Amino acid sequence: MKSRIENGNGNNAGFVRPLISAYSLPLHGMTAIPGKISGALMAVNSIEDAVPLIHGPVGCAFQRKINPFRPYFLFPVTPCTDMKDIDIVYGGEEKLSQGIKETYEKYHPNLIVVITTCPSDLIGDDFSAVIEETKAKGDVGCDVAYTTGDFIGKSRPIGYQDTLYAITDQMLCNGNGIEKEKIERNEGSVNLITFALHGVGSKSKVAEMVSMLCEMGIEINKICFDHTMVKDLYELPKAELTITNSLVVWTKLLKERFGVDHYELIAFDRYAKTRDPELLNPYGIEGSARVFMEIAQRLGKEGEAEEVIARRKKDALERLSKVKTDLEGKKIVGMNTALLRDTGMKTSVIIYKTHALEKRLTPEAINERLDMSVELARKYGSDPEILVNPTFEEEIRAIKKTGTDLVISSGATAHRYNKEGIRTFNLMNFMLFHQRIGFEAPIELAILLKEALKKPRRKNPLLSMLEYDQYRTNLIPEWATLADMFGTLREAAVGDKDVYESGVMYEEEEVIGVR
Repeated sequence: MKSRIENGNGNNAGFVRPLISAYSLPLHGMTAIPGKISGALMAVNSIEDAVPLIHGPVGCAFQRKINPFRPYFLFPVTPCTDMKDIDIVYGGEEKLSQGIKETYEKYHPNLIVVITTCPSDLIGDDFSAVIEETKAKGDVGCDVAYTTGDFIGKSRPIGYQDTLYAITDQMLCNGNGIEKEKIERNEGSVNLITFALHGVGSKSKVAEMVSMLCEMGIEINKICFDHTMVKDLYELPKAELTITNSLVVWTKLLKERFGVDHYELIAFDRYAKTRDPELLNPYGIEGSARVFMEIAQRLGKEGEAEEVIARRKKDALERLSKVKTDLEGKKIVGMNTALLRDTGMKTSVIIYKTHALEKRLTPEAINERLDMSVELARKYGSDPEILVNPTFEEEIRAIKKTGTDLVISSGATAHRYNKEGIRTFNLMNFMLFHQRIGFEAPIELAILLKEALKKPRRKNPLLSMLEYDQYRTNLIPEWATLADMFGTLREAAVGDKDVYESGVMYEEEEVIGVR
């Protein structure tokens, strides 16, 4: 029903990665602002036998095809009710009813998710009543849910979390769903919730985690969302624990309605109490060991887990020690210090740009993030130079002065460093295809960093001819102005600055999903 690109380990890996790099060019994507429709489409697209139905003008369905976030995020199946001016005046409920019926007749899905738009929201269509009436007539033989983008407020990614909450609330928890007393519990089992991002297969990213948990005596109830079916969603309440990267509201709903507890890999709540930055980094050798033990403790399996974790950690450290010999002491800019600690590399310069953050965070939160980065760098043996909002020329001077060996940079800015004779490493590729909970990812990172240090310096003459914004060095001045304009419009639409209660932004758009 949906086109799908293979994950990083599949046959199409060689096709996916160049596309990701191509879409990192400095002229792309600044108008592709994440909104509730695109977020909802992403959620529905992660369920194999579900189809979205956009209740609004046809442009709302076609916008993502005109300006996709990625070339494989075209969302080819986007039926739409095609609201016209007359529907705005007299109401669009009749069109919605007809749209649900026609969508079922054409695609025969097991779930239709109605995604509302600004016009249908503003005129006050009764989505729930239309759905119930359509189902009562026998026009559809599948589940139907609707998402407005407002069920759970500002939770990010916008539209994505709201859609999953709506599905959980309207399907699993209502009268047609599951009764708590009749659930056959799969004791000692867990759900692994991943974020369907960039076409990268989620199950391949949790394979090592699954292996570890099973060896510790913990069963896997369901892994969502990768090739997930509607029937899998109804199986979620059978687990004892749901594991996600950060707190997502629909898993709280699972606990309230069905007693399924939840565990967050990135522990914002505990960080708020302890200010221990380690709690915000579940990756690497030590971070993964901590996560595995905490999961085991939640399920009463710490005895079994202790031996498994110690043995596999020891094996990983021995292999890593052989791989990282050429990396120890090398200087790097732009990578999270916590990710570097297993490689023996040092952070030479911390470049901190606050322009985008100032629209979303308080000055206290911005400073806290910088202080955390500096604290971790020094904790792991680095003594970096600190640059706040530097020009590109200031960056280059500091990088050369400190003898930096490698700069972390995506395709949008890499050519500018390469032109200055500085090698670069594309962290996005590592995050998409390698970063995950487990002991193997640090070894893979060390191998990739060694390869980057051996690569010849590349130049892109055409890109080098462009003029760039002084501070947002991946954008030309005109696109930087557009980014400011859209950012201002979006800020007015979604509200004032989103600040996590601890002072650190609740970065769900970056961390949601088990990676």
